[in-house]
Amino acid sequence: MKEEMLNYLRQPCFKRLFALTKNKIQSLNGLRGTVVLDNLTTEEQDLIGGFLGKNCLGLTKVKISLAELDELLKNSPLETGLHAFLEVYWKEKIVTNQEKTQHAKRLWLQFFEQLREKAQTPVSRDWLDRLFQGSGNGYRTLLALYRQNCKKAANDASITVKALDYLAGHRGQSIRIPVFATLLTGDPHALDSDNAIGRLLFHGLLHYLDIPETDYTAEGKRALFREAGLLDDDISSSVAVAGLQVRPEDLRFAVFDCANAAASPLILPLRFLETKTLWQPGRNIYVVENPAVFSTFLDTCPAASLPPLVCGSGQPSVAALTLFDQLVEAGCTIYYSGDFDVKGLEIATRLAQRYHINFRAWCYDSETYLSVASGKRIPAKEINSLLKLAVPWDEHLTARMVERKLYVYQEAFIGKLLSVTKEGSFIKAFPYRDTEPDK
Repeated sequence: MKEEMLNYLRQPCFKRLFALTKNKIQSLNGLRGTVVLDNLTTEEQDLIGGFLGKNCLGLTKVKISLAELDELLKNSPLETGLHAFLEVYWKEKIVTNQEKTQHAKRLWLQFFEQLREKAQTPVSRDWLDRLFQGSGNGYRTLLALYRQNCKKAANDASITVKALDYLAGHRGQSIRIPVFATLLTGDPHALDSDNAIGRLLFHGLLHYLDIPETDYTAEGKRALFREAGLLDDDISSSVAVAGLQVRPEDLRFAVFDCANAAASPLILPLRFLETKTLWQPGRNIYVVENPAVFSTFLDTCPAASLPPLVCGSGQPSVAALTLFDQLVEAGCTIYYSGDFDVKGLEIATRLAQRYHINFRAWCYDSETYLSVASGKRIPAKEINSLLKLAVPWDEHLTARMVERKLYVYQEAFIGKLLSVTKEGSFIKAFPYRDTEPDK
């Protein structure tokens, strides 16, 4: 009898009814409220009316309370309440949203209790307490990891806690990041910024060193890790230079002297720049964005005419910024030239903001831009980005670029770049002919 009734109630109109009922129980956290069946056919009106014990013929819409359904089922051959019936009907446990929330809170509490058991210092314990309250550095990062995979999040957070405890217990000591990562996990890249543990540790260090959460550049993150005793790779970050000069009393004077005599470039790693260098003061330093332009100077200029030259290779590396800082401290002026595109102008603008009066735009203005006849069409989606740029050394430059809708690259005006060298002399060795600008 019970099986027959269940089969009867599996007809489409009843499935719609009990689907609505299940959703209502979950959303209102119990047997509350009503559901509405609409667009009922004549046949469905008859079926629903028979089940409810009332005449529903002619009604395309029927409103039914959950309390009424509960009572009907209890008095039916099924002899069960609505909630229990729905679990049999849908072959699943019906959990209300409130119950789901309470269960999620219990799991979140257990997650942190397990982490607290592993914390060994006040630094990590206080960080975990603040994360649990939703106010700590890295809360959003940890929550996102937890929602993706709670077991992996627990493992990554445990390793981060272990790392913080070690650093707090060895303050004043230093260790290389890949070595530390290997000791923690066996993977030298585990603390890289594109890995979860690396991102969590970054936030943990902000808490440890009491630094406000902010968007850090690579240079800023490096400084943060170093303050905590974690030294990065000081070899991979490097910068190409040529024609730079140091004072004779510098221990590495011979290195630069020989390279300059041969018009040969030097690749300076960050480690090289961390040793104090006695740069010749007050020089003009010419910086190009692109390696091919840098090499063209070396191809073309005789050693005696080679200006102090640096290749930024796009976005300047930590090594390049460290070099610029040192040169500016020595009283040098950075003359910068880049591509006439969004990225090039963004780089130059950041350098202008960083070095102020020690920054000059070099062949990087409206006049130079308009002197080049051809370029690459600016993608429509990048026009707005270009319009938002404020170029402090030429307020009309972006407007000219938007008018022409052309990007122009350094390689197109090498001849003009080559006409400017140190001490105001001119180089004319490069076979370059200016093209006619747009009319």
